[in-house]
Amino acid sequence: MSSATFEPLNRQAESMEEVSACCICGNRDIKQIDPECNLCRCGRCGYIFDSPRPRQEEIVAFYSRAEKYDSWLSEQRGRDDLWQRRLTMLLPYRAHGNLLDIGTGIGQFLHHAKPYFIEIEGTEVSQSACRIAAEKYGIRVLNGKVEELELRQGFYNNVTLFHVLEHVPDPEQLVRRCRDLLRPGGVLAIAVPNDVLALGSLVKRLGRRIGLGPFRKFSRVLGISRSGTSKEIHLSHFTPQVLRILVRNAGLEIVCEGLDPYYAATGLRKVAHSVYYSVHRALFVVFGVNRYETIWVIARKDEERSSPIISTPGHAL
Repeated sequence: MSSATFEPLNRQAESMEEVSACCICGNRDIKQIDPECNLCRCGRCGYIFDSPRPRQEEIVAFYSRAEKYDSWLSEQRGRDDLWQRRLTMLLPYRAHGNLLDIGTGIGQFLHHAKPYFIEIEGTEVSQSACRIAAEKYGIRVLNGKVEELELRQGFYNNVTLFHVLEHVPDPEQLVRRCRDLLRPGGVLAIAVPNDVLALGSLVKRLGRRIGLGPFRKFSRVLGISRSGTSKEIHLSHFTPQVLRILVRNAGLEIVCEGLDPYYAATGLRKVAHSVYYSVHRALFVVFGVNRYETIWVIARKDEERSSPIISTPGHAL
């Protein structure tokens, strides 16, 4: 993406919104854990989120800037490799049929996925991304929030949510929307940042605490960027436990958990990222611990399993 960071279109307090209840379990026992960075945590399920936070219209405007995807285009080779890695991870679990990619960006994943699915569709809130998808890949992407678009319920065999949940105001509503769009036996693939438990966040947290200049923008509690200092706007900060609760409460069965190989790099940088990813993947396979920068989950819709599963495990930072 562009190197530009987020700055509220309206700097007045009314341009921000407060969150009064947990978007995962509905609990109102909300604790502020880092006032400097507007970070809060649910006292029941451990979900961490921003409050106050930018309103959705500001987020849409930020991602619709004409230059927002310039770096995606300049990193095309590395991003082609990224999408191929994700596609390789998805294909063993995919359901035969069509694919809906929510938050598809410029349509690069759909371009690579097209040969493996009967039909492909995408949605995206960014108008500039929709334009690029049409011009570069010949893919028509529906512009708007998937919760508001007129899509056919129970129609899709596969739905993908790659780094979308952290941007939306109500992750629970979006996952339930995905469940309703899926046919029985359909597959939902999710990737989100692991910015609470990742090794990189620990390094940032320590750097901030000892006063190193490059780490000033990070939370001294969690190592997460302060809102307004990053190239992205993340409203939610997931852990593997919380993501499991979110998916299972929607009545979906988790069939695969792992790490999302999210890096878009070439040359020596790609080698370094690959080694780092491989080490963390080995730790996950052997010990079941994810300290990598991302979380990967694939879930399936079972028509016999429609009631939510309420789970509120403890959390550790």
